[in-house]
Amino acid sequence: MAYDLQEQESIDELKAWWDKWGNLTLGAITVVCLAFAGYNGMKWYDRYKASEANKAYASLQTAIGQQAEPSSVSKIVDALLKDGSSTVYAPMGALTASKYFETKADPAKAQSLLNWVINESDHPEYRVVASVRLSGYLMDEQKYDEVISLLTALKPADSQLLLVNDRLGDAYFAKGDIENARRVWQQALEHPVDQALTGFVQLKLQALPEVQKVAAADNK
Repeated sequence: MAYDLQEQESIDELKAWWDKWGNLTLGAITVVCLAFAGYNGMKWYDRYKASEANKAYASLQTAIGQQAEPSSVSKIVDALLKDGSSTVYAPMGALTASKYFETKADPAKAQSLLNWVINESDHPEYRVVASVRLSGYLMDEQKYDEVISLLTALKPADSQLLLVNDRLGDAYFAKGDIENARRVWQQALEHPVDQALTGFVQLKLQALPEVQKVAAADNK
């Protein structure tokens, strides 16, 4: 096909541009395409992991509901934490299984699962629940300073502040620190999301002795 002079000049300019920039352009396009494919691949992988973790969590619930042997429950939850650690089902499963092992008189396994949620989970709301539950074991062992350190390091949402400060007040009270127990329990009542627990904290506050009376008793 014959081209006129203007068309031929345009073709020559395009060829010259391609000779100079063609490889770079192809490289850039390739990088963009690979990045897009990689992004879609990651999204697919995340969905796949979540789907598999969901199945594992369902299996865990079934096993616990049917009162399966502790070894079977342990195997399921350990696999869930290993293979689905980045999903929300991992901390959910750990909390569920920890309650099961508590009923089976296996506090070591229960506490290890709670510690996993605290140290490994990317979901702060579940870390708060795990911390409060772990603090119950520490309270039984009279490790009040550890309870205080664990709970004061949390940044609970308003909906969880009552739960955290209820237990934190217990630790302060057990240490004989009436002033701080009163402070955190009063803070807990600023977010009364649970009527039963709110009433319980109010009873604790009403039962606290006045600081002056405690000081006077200590001086005798």
